[in-house]
Amino acid sequence: MQPWLSHHAPVLATTAASVAAVGGGVLWWVLTHRKSAEERERLRREHLVLHGRIIDGSVLDWSEQPNSSDLGTLMYRYYISGVSYECAQDLTFLKGTALVVDTTCLGRPASVRYDPKNPANSIIIAEGWSGLQRPIRVLVPTAADATGTFSPLPPAVK
Repeated sequence: MQPWLSHHAPVLATTAASVAAVGGGVLWWVLTHRKSAEERERLRREHLVLHGRIIDGSVLDWSEQPNSSDLGTLMYRYYISGVSYECAQDLTFLKGTALVVDTTCLGRPASVRYDPKNPANSIIIAEGWSGLQRPIRVLVPTAADATGTFSPLPPAVK
């Protein structure tokens, strides 16, 4: 064996073991701390409610899933700087918020919250906020949400 290799073998083995342990720890952390699709969508809605701009739009259609607690999909349109955006918001993730969509809002004006950095990223309904002009009942959890109590929010005022 070469004298240099025999002298540094313990250091090389320790370094390789340390790199493998740190790499395994990082891989474990990344895999166990990955956000679910529902959590990413909730964070997107929360970001738009807190930082998004509001613009006028209109509700195009609402497709309700029959025989299901799924709220369906709400389609809407809005214009920014001469560009027309037609979007659909999946209301599936809002099923736990006791949201009721009034079907008479179809074809009516609505407020849309959008991200100014990415105008195609928008919402029309979120937890505690609704851009629908017709009064709808949005119930949000209170501080005592562990008991299942909800408090009504007033409709958006223009």
